[in-house]
Amino acid sequence: MEMRTLLRLQNFVFANAVMFTLLLASTLALNANATNSVGGAKSAGFVVQPPFIEPAVPQSTFGQPKRQAEGRDPFFPKSNRVYGMDPTPKPDTIPVPTAELTLKGISGTPEQPLAIINNMTFTAGEENDVTTRAGKIRIRCIEIKMSEGTVLVQVGGKSHALRLAPSK
Repeated sequence: MEMRTLLRLQNFVFANAVMFTLLLASTLALNANATNSVGGAKSAGFVVQPPFIEPAVPQSTFGQPKRQAEGRDPFFPKSNRVYGMDPTPKPDTIPVPTAELTLKGISGTPEQPLAIINNMTFTAGEENDVTTRAGKIRIRCIEIKMSEGTVLVQVGGKSHALRLAPSK
């Protein structure tokens, strides 16, 4: 035989031997898994898997430190607000900025007078929001006295009298 033919024959035999070995190994591995499956039970040739139980998700817990020795705010390490101490005491009631309410004019008829307070027109008994530098506040116009040039308003449960500015 020729040398080339002999090498081809050797390669063919070697390749077939490798294929046969791999096929035999995979068959043995499948049989071993079917008979020795971990946690599985064999029933009429079928492998029955146990039900999948999802593990519980751990919940995070965060503790609020009572003292500076127990922890601090990493973003504001000098802050005391973490410990329940507020450096600025909060007032019980919000102060109403009545100084910012300005009576700009009184008009209308004596039976139905109108008052202009901070560019909002009111009649007696009307309630509305008025814009001030501190924000919007709710006021109620109680009484308008055209002859005196005064308006009685209620702000936050307290009554205040507003007067027209003297003419120049």
